[in-house]
Amino acid sequence: MQNENLAHSYRLNRRQLLTFGAATLAAFALEGTLWRTGQAATDSSSAAMPSMQTLPNALALQSVQPAVSLTGITHTWQTLNNCGPAVLAMNFSYYGKTQDQQIIAKTLRPNASDENVRSDEVANYAITQGYQATLRVNGNADQMRLLLSNGIPVIIETWASDNPSHMNDGFAHFRLVTGYDDARQVWIVYDSYIARNLVNPEGEYEGMYVSYAQADQLWRVMNRKYVVMYTAVQAPLVQTILGATLNDQTMWQGSLAQAQAEQAEQPDDAFAWFNYGSSLYATNQPNEALTAFLKAATLGLPTRMFWYQYEPFEAYYAAGRYTELVQFVDHELATATGLEELYYWKALGLAALDQPEQATLALQQALFINPNYAQARIALETKLVA
Repeated sequence: MQNENLAHSYRLNRRQLLTFGAATLAAFALEGTLWRTGQAATDSSSAAMPSMQTLPNALALQSVQPAVSLTGITHTWQTLNNCGPAVLAMNFSYYGKTQDQQIIAKTLRPNASDENVRSDEVANYAITQGYQATLRVNGNADQMRLLLSNGIPVIIETWASDNPSHMNDGFAHFRLVTGYDDARQVWIVYDSYIARNLVNPEGEYEGMYVSYAQADQLWRVMNRKYVVMYTAVQAPLVQTILGATLNDQTMWQGSLAQAQAEQAEQPDDAFAWFNYGSSLYATNQPNEALTAFLKAATLGLPTRMFWYQYEPFEAYYAAGRYTELVQFVDHELATATGLEELYYWKALGLAALDQPEQATLALQQALFINPNYAQARIALETKLVA
């Protein structure tokens, strides 16, 4: 698949065009390139592709099996805030590539104070290593079972907690789904942080069981976001399995419908309202999205919700509500100082409020946290002025 889809169509007025300049606008557009399929690089710097001979029936689409348990995965326990690099290391191992989580972290979070790795960063890193990858939202169990039945593990971004009964104390967390059992109604996941309900509690790590119901409860907090990493040989399979959801408009319309269905079933469901807001924003309705986000916050969201999901900040910006954007970011920065994305959106808000010096300081802080944050670097190089 080509890198051809943008989820967000940003609309900037003439004043903003003059404020940011062409280079920063390019960076701003890149910020929206989160939901995309990725073509593996083909130049000589790309990693060698693994042999598909180790994967059964690589080209033939297999039907959904009653149970699947993929093997050949090396489990990794993460270091602090390193679940993204750790899950990538595990996913790579399935394809025969050995890469330590700390090597991956040197690119994705070179500063140990960086508290989050985004899903698009996970997908993009896989692409730089010679694989193909796609990031989607509104995943579902049927698609995931079909991917697994065809020998393709799936990275999901879920909510997690040391105490599953208290969602408010949780955090976003990547997991690698490697199998399932319909008879038992469980997924098999490789988790880099949590060890409970292990498949093989007395021996070598073979994953942990998570019930279908609990997994969906945790997954939907992150709008059922997932990354599929695959080889060029597997690309036709992935395209067939994901089908119309590879189209951004179709994907977001499906996400919108899913959120509306959950709202109808449970009108006071904060996560349904949040996902509704994310989908409204992605379909170019920022003001309506902000109304939904406010409703979700009123109903009650986890403390760290905005550490990992940035659509509310983007919606404030797209709606031209710059003062509220800066205030919102500052509120979050009171408890989370290691999130470069927050400083980036604060910088955009400050620049729109004709405060370029303060915007520059915010961008510098973003780059201190993550020197590889391309959007912030381009914005800083243009000095946020024409």
